[in-house]
Amino acid sequence: MSSEKQKSKKTDGDEAQLTFEKALAELESIIEALEKPDLTLDTSLDLFEKGVTLIRTCDAHLKKAQGRVQELLKGENGEFVEKIIGPTLESFLSHDPISHE
Repeated sequence: MSSEKQKSKKTDGDEAQLTFEKALAELESIIEALEKPDLTLDTSLDLFEKGVTLIRTCDAHLKKAQGRVQELLKGENGEFVEKIIGPTLESFLSHDPISHE
């Protein structure tokens, strides 16, 4: 196995160990780095590749969290009970912050 493939496998394993918050923080630093105009094409592609891996890690964490929330919201008969937690987009948009009525 080439050293590039070994490096890639090691990175993929490391990404799976990251918490959502750490993966998101790393992704934000990659975005900042990619915004710099002096990066080489190879460096940009390497950062982009790592960013995609981090996005997948964050997505996996979010899907796992969504599954846990749905499990917690199951009704007594085992069917999913949809509950709105917190303000909805509609209630936010219908609120007129300028009006003091």
